[in-house]
Amino acid sequence: MNLYVMRHGLAADSSPSGRDRDRPLTPEGILGVEEIGKTLRAQQRPSLGRIVASTYLRAHHTAELMAGALGAAAVPIETFSELEPDESAPLVLLQDLASLDADVLLVGHHPMVIALLRMLVRDVGELPIGLHPGMLVGVMRPSGPNTTTQLGGSFRVTTVLRPGR
Repeated sequence: MNLYVMRHGLAADSSPSGRDRDRPLTPEGILGVEEIGKTLRAQQRPSLGRIVASTYLRAHHTAELMAGALGAAAVPIETFSELEPDESAPLVLLQDLASLDADVLLVGHHPMVIALLRMLVRDVGELPIGLHPGMLVGVMRPSGPNTTTQLGGSFRVTTVLRPGR
């Protein structure tokens, strides 16, 4: 099982409603997310079993674009308030996702996605410095008879993708 943790694409500074949760992706943000999806599909051909995203517009739109680029448009996007900005790492959701045999895409916000990755990854030196809009980090938990059920520190980084590179 691969877990792909992504920060939403580049978003507008404001929304017509004036609410942060309604900020849309910019045209540049849309292109960057589509680029990441195409690159991930070409490099790893993930088999997504679940797509989870924050309830905010920019995260949900990022998840939709990724699903399309990865050929996973039939996988429903599940939204969780636990993935909103400034929330703690969603441990219950992570336990549920880690029990799957399929790959998972998780789209959230800064700083929660960074905290989540730091908690999951055994060697934090493998993580990129900062997680800019549209970046994706793939992590994998090794499987086998001696694999722990503990989440913290049990994953290793497999992929780091940045828009525009």
